[in-house]
Amino acid sequence: MTAVKTTKIVPDNDYVVRFLSSWTYRANAFRIADLLVAESIKDRETILKIAENDEILAELVSFLAESRRFVLTISGELSVAVVFAVWKEVRRLQPHSSDNPTGEDALRAKVAELEWLFRDTPVTWSIYIVDDECPEDSLDVAHSIVDAFKWKNVFLLKLRDALPSPELPLSKLDSAASSTKGGAVLLGMQRAAHDGHDYVMYTDCDNSNHLGQIGLFLRELVGNGKKAAIGDRRATRISEWHTTRESESYANYILKRVHALLDFDLLLGDVTCPFKMFEREYLLALLQNMDVFDFCVDFDIVGYLKTSRAAVAIIPIVSVDSDLETTWIALTNVKVWWQKLHGFVYVIEKYNLPHNEGAARLVREKLWTSANIQKVLETASAGISSNGRMLTAEDVLEMSFEEAEAWIRSVLMDPRDVAISQSVR
Repeated sequence: MTAVKTTKIVPDNDYVVRFLSSWTYRANAFRIADLLVAESIKDRETILKIAENDEILAELVSFLAESRRFVLTISGELSVAVVFAVWKEVRRLQPHSSDNPTGEDALRAKVAELEWLFRDTPVTWSIYIVDDECPEDSLDVAHSIVDAFKWKNVFLLKLRDALPSPELPLSKLDSAASSTKGGAVLLGMQRAAHDGHDYVMYTDCDNSNHLGQIGLFLRELVGNGKKAAIGDRRATRISEWHTTRESESYANYILKRVHALLDFDLLLGDVTCPFKMFEREYLLALLQNMDVFDFCVDFDIVGYLKTSRAAVAIIPIVSVDSDLETTWIALTNVKVWWQKLHGFVYVIEKYNLPHNEGAARLVREKLWTSANIQKVLETASAGISSNGRMLTAEDVLEMSFEEAEAWIRSVLMDPRDVAISQSVR
């Protein structure tokens, strides 16, 4: 599927719930996609009519059908592993109800999506769920679901049980408590590769990214010999983010601007898309080079992809944001930004990526501590002004480096320096 530049379709809250949680919606998507494959329907207007003018559903089933078409051409045996970490995922793992309004039945949904995509083909699959020190015992919930359905190809791991590890990359991780997603994802992929799966991918626990689309990844890996395929949520007609999510709050825009001003290139804008797949031998080499175990694991991985000069495919995927249970909220905005800013600079230096050295220096000098990040976010939440004018979010995202630096330095100026400055005047 190719990228589409058009006005984004933004699902309302009720639609998001259906996309993430409704088995009726999911079954209808399977039915329509099967029809498109069986009758070789590819033109958009016909698909939209079959989808009863539901633009989001029409987009989804187009991608599902294209994915299924390729899978049906696979003639030899191969195995695929899907990895995801769990931390505070108890509600997402259970069905949606009035008592559990953020429920997605996420594990059952993933199994259904893989069963649909690979039925009547020589492709086998497994799921690896890795506990990342969840304080709510998400893995126990997953375990009860696996036991209830007697699945033999869903494996449950605890990062804690793999440590200390004699093998890279986990030999660099001192404890499970030092991991925030990254350690668990890397363990799951390593275990899947050691178990002999030909292709290994990781995703998130939620249902934002329909697994029925991974045939599009296999088309590049199996069909075209690529070593890795990474998803791009920004390249379809569907808006990939809710503007209400914590990461989209006004206060964050000054730090988003700093990120942009760092000006380092990692293949695509959607580096953090949790939908990446690797050929087994390439993955084993990649794992040897990983040493980021928090949210910036995606940046470490894509940094390796970029500098290894391997053949990498960027694949547009349909995604609908599952924001209400996002770990961003539980971890706090300050901690996430602390991890991100440290991670950005670390990956820039690790892979020797060309970048704006002034912006990197600003991060090291002024945004290196959680206390400073908190002060910047708190001040920004009251509004950012320039030349007496309150800036919009769009204005903030277009600030020059000089403007952004001056504002951040003014916010973090030592009171003693302010007094000296005023006395000089």
